[in-house]
Amino acid sequence: MRTSPFVWSGRVLSGVVAGFIGLDAALKLAGRPDLLQAGIVLDAPPAFLGSALLAATVFYALPRTAVLGAVFLSVALSGSIAAQAAAGDPSRLLFAVYVAILMWIGLILRKPGLGPTLLRAVR
Repeated sequence: MRTSPFVWSGRVLSGVVAGFIGLDAALKLAGRPDLLQAGIVLDAPPAFLGSALLAATVFYALPRTAVLGAVFLSVALSGSIAAQAAAGDPSRLLFAVYVAILMWIGLILRKPGLGPTLLRAVR
C-alpha cells in the first residue's frame, strides 16, 4: 500500500521536531549550564525537565501515543515560552512557538484524519 506524500512529509517533519526536542532533553540530562536557565526560572531540577521532555518525545514519536505526546510537548513548550517571557528574551520565545507549530503540522500531516477531528473539537 502506497502512502501519500503528505504522510511522508509529516513523518519527516515530526522526526525533525522529535530529534530536536530529544537532543534538548539529552543536553538537559547531561547538565549543560547554558540550557538550564529555564529550570532555574521555573525552579525545577534539570533531571526532571530532561526526563519529562524525553518521555513526551517518545510518546510523540510512537504512532499510537502521538497525540498524547503532542499534548505533553505542548505543555512543555508552553513552560519554555513562559520561562523565556520571564527572562525577557523574545527571540527564544518565538522559537518555542515555531517548534510547537511545526510539531502540530507534522502530526496532522502524518495522521490524515486528525485535522478534521481537531477542527470539530474546536467548534
